[in-house]
Amino acid sequence: MATTLAEVLRHFGPEYLHSHTLSSAQARAWRAIVACRTPALGGERLRCDGCHAEHWRWHSCRNRHCPQCQSRQRDAWRAARLGELLNVPYCHLVFTLPHELSALAATHARWVYDTLMHEAAATLTEFAANPRWLGGTGAFTLVLHTWTQDLRRHLHVHALMACGALRLDTDEETATTTWVTPTRSERFLFPVHALSRVFRGKFLAALQAAEVAGELPRDPADAHQRRERQAALRRHDWVVYAKTPLAGPA
Repeated sequence: MATTLAEVLRHFGPEYLHSHTLSSAQARAWRAIVACRTPALGGERLRCDGCHAEHWRWHSCRNRHCPQCQSRQRDAWRAARLGELLNVPYCHLVFTLPHELSALAATHARWVYDTLMHEAAATLTEFAANPRWLGGTGAFTLVLHTWTQDLRRHLHVHALMACGALRLDTDEETATTTWVTPTRSERFLFPVHALSRVFRGKFLAALQAAEVAGELPRDPADAHQRRERQAALRRHDWVVYAKTPLAGPA
């Protein structure tokens, strides 16, 4: 039988918690995962009418971070996204934050995640609107990933974007919409180096504005370290890459 995350937390958790502090959200998720499908959450007693054997079925925690009890929600989410797909080629893009921002994400996760998603979307929208590339309104879905499979913090967004855009054409009397395809080729959307630079600029502008506004009070970096971090991040080559989905958009 495969080892579950709950078993790992029960076995190694006490030692880990001696030297690490959890946020309130992390603590809630931890407690839910450990209690999931155990007597701690109660359950139902099932009885076979034939042999009269009895069996307890313990309740699930229904926490969205629990790998044991969210398959139905994942399947429903995937089905909903499949219903949104257009009958056009798609491109897979990934926007990655430098690891220098991992410490900030540990204390201000919501701000970092929201800003990562917002600025990735803003970058794609800006490039799609540029007539040099598409000249219309792009269609894309974003998915946030925060960890690697071996549980290392790795903040990035996967974007599944249609290779085309909806352009609004107007004159004095009418308005029509037209589906336009990429200017270079059917499957080439945007130059990734340009995407990287624009994405970096947007995120760092948002970070500086948040620091000035006092929105990040628990930032582990002091004022001098924040200036050094900002300068280092501006010099850093941020990673955005694009490729055709290996098995199609689904």
